[in-house]
Amino acid sequence: MDISTNLATDILVKMKEIINQDLNYINTKGIIIASTNPDRVGNFHEASLVCIKKGKEVIIENDEQYIGSKKGINMPIYFDDSIIGVIGITGEKDEVEKYGEIIRMMTGILIKEAWIKDQDVRKREIIKAFIERIILEYDHDIYPMNNFTFPYIVVVGTVDKSNFLFLDDKITNTLRDYFAYDKRIFYTISRNEIIILYHYYKDEDVFSSIEKLQSFILKKFNLLIKFGIGSDATNYQELKSSYKNAKEILKISTIFSTKKSIFDYNKMDLELLFLNLKKNAIENFKNKILENISEKDFEEFSNILTVYEQENGSVIYTAEKLFMHKNTLQYKLNKIKRLSGYDPRNLKDFTILSLAFKLKNLE
Repeated sequence: MDISTNLATDILVKMKEIINQDLNYINTKGIIIASTNPDRVGNFHEASLVCIKKGKEVIIENDEQYIGSKKGINMPIYFDDSIIGVIGITGEKDEVEKYGEIIRMMTGILIKEAWIKDQDVRKREIIKAFIERIILEYDHDIYPMNNFTFPYIVVVGTVDKSNFLFLDDKITNTLRDYFAYDKRIFYTISRNEIIILYHYYKDEDVFSSIEKLQSFILKKFNLLIKFGIGSDATNYQELKSSYKNAKEILKISTIFSTKKSIFDYNKMDLELLFLNLKKNAIENFKNKILENISEKDFEEFSNILTVYEQENGSVIYTAEKLFMHKNTLQYKLNKIKRLSGYDPRNLKDFTILSLAFKLKNLE
């Protein structure tokens, strides 16, 4: 295993903060690939090859003892029982020898940590490619995954793009910890979406599990993520449909219910009607109801109708929630009737108005 120049440099910078001596990292070919003395980078270091051959530390008494080497101490760095390089401390023997073992151990620890992180990143990229292939392109043969056995449900989580900017890795780590109990659950963040391939058992409450995940993320990052739970999938084609359904129901349900933040495709009814409506039919319906309502009025009326529905048509409670006098609310309701021709206080008219406003909000 060879480590990168950047990693070697980072390690040396950290080590110098501890001992305030110049340090070098030499690869197994005897070339200095990183040094706190930039002039030495790229130079041949004969003592390091002796160190590698012997498998133990080499102390240099003077600068002429080995080609390209200065007095100090050089120690082999092991990884999985193999020497992967040498770290050297420049200076008088009495000054640097006391630091030798601790520097060698700390270097090994830092390399191990970097390797683990790199492996984790590689695994994440493989899973991300796998999910994107089968969900977005329907090509599951290129990236086969272990532990992938149906049935699955696709869960999609969305949040403002700006909130994802600095939380991508942290949320991924949270998903890793939360789903550690089942290696058959796969997840990634792609195109500002959390995509979870949720492996479930018969009668398992997927909604409850996602609800706990949402609460966990909210407490940890003060970030509310809205989730859409797709349809059941027993094969790859259905898995793609599950993803599509999760996205669609999340979009529609955001308009239909502002109080909820988790939406289950299998539990939706009225919302499903809008998944297959033709665009021209929707446009004709909206225009008929809303053609005389300006954009400014639409925003205000939409909010009023949403609260009015939540409060079961109570003028008093709706006015209180909107911080509005009830006479002002009555005036607004009358204005809606005058502009649209439909009275929101009439159940049939309200249903028509509500659908028109919700459809326009889907744009």
